[in-house]
Amino acid sequence: MGKKFLAAGQLADALSHYHAAVDLDPDNYLTYFKRATVFLAIGKSKSALPDLERVLEIKPDFSAARLQKANILLKQGHIDRAEHEYKTVLCRALNTR
Repeated sequence: MGKKFLAAGQLADALSHYHAAVDLDPDNYLTYFKRATVFLAIGKSKSALPDLERVLEIKPDFSAARLQKANILLKQGHIDRAEHEYKTVLCRALNTR
């Protein structure tokens, strides 16, 4: 349902469903990522950051989450932390070629 609401632009409803989904399955990294995506869509990057960090605890090689985290950190002025995340993504990308 969260996915449907997100696609329809009903972000508040999508967020409610993703909250429930996270509560039901706290080990599903994709649910955290999707909830972070909704937070970003409504302009709440500060709320998205813990979800992205949780995604990376569960699945450290999930580059999309790491890039989103780096982008947030950069916007918040945490240049060193953002740089570390960008370099991690780059190194993993280069090692998989």
